[in-house]
Amino acid sequence: MEAVQKSAEHHFLTNIQRLKNAPHGWAILYFSLSKRITHAEIITNSSAINKYLSQRRQDAEREFEALKEKAGHIPKATLYLFDDNDIALVAPYKSDDSKELLQGLYKFMSARLDKGMADFGILEHELYTYQKLADHKFLSAKRMAAYREMADRHKIGSIGLRRERRDHATVQVIEDDRFTASYAAGILNREYDMILSRSGEDAILHYIEHAPDIVFIDIHLPGLNGHQVLNALKTIDPHVYAVMLSVDTMKDNIVKSATGGAHNFLKKPFSKERLLNIVKASPYIQGAMRRGASELPVH
Repeated sequence: MEAVQKSAEHHFLTNIQRLKNAPHGWAILYFSLSKRITHAEIITNSSAINKYLSQRRQDAEREFEALKEKAGHIPKATLYLFDDNDIALVAPYKSDDSKELLQGLYKFMSARLDKGMADFGILEHELYTYQKLADHKFLSAKRMAAYREMADRHKIGSIGLRRERRDHATVQVIEDDRFTASYAAGILNREYDMILSRSGEDAILHYIEHAPDIVFIDIHLPGLNGHQVLNALKTIDPHVYAVMLSVDTMKDNIVKSATGGAHNFLKKPFSKERLLNIVKASPYIQGAMRRGASELPVH
């Protein structure tokens, strides 16, 4: 049996791709230890993120080692420990002995984990599900990277300073819809530096890296949703100037955006004038424009 921890997401993707033409006789045991990591707990205390993640990783490694010890002799099997702490065992499921063995391993792990964290799937019956899972693991890995960046107190501590020292205005748009993103870019790129993020996980990483003067957050995003992103950004930068985006103008969305700390709510589709007026309302944009103007040579 092969045990994979480094780049497990990539190995899992290529393994599922390899098996898709002949999925008969393969099973996947999947254990969702990522359920022990909650976004609400992460954003409660940014100074404790590293300790929190370290404890959860140790728990996952303990379960990974326990399963490896039990399953280590299975030929052609692959055991994965993903970056988000989920564990998967891809193994042959053909003979009566192999079926009995895998069912025993499933029961063994189910007894160790919380209810709802264990799953047993037959690859030929659920091939599409596992192909989608392989894609999702990359987003989950990016989420863990975002959480680790949130724990970097030096980067977080310099966000405001980097924003104040910049003499050009920067706008971040978090939007997975290509049409809306392209439309916004066509308007904003003429006057501002623009950062485009297509997922909530990317959004957090990009915000920490670029310290934008204003951020537009689509509510309906793959992975972390817009409200979760806003909560995360407020945790690392209480002074974030955020505007929520959505085609859905239900009162609950607007109220939740306001109570979450958003400065405005922009309904899609929006006009060029409406977008630019909201951008120019950001005090950080105004400050960056003043600094930029002061750098211009005097004739």
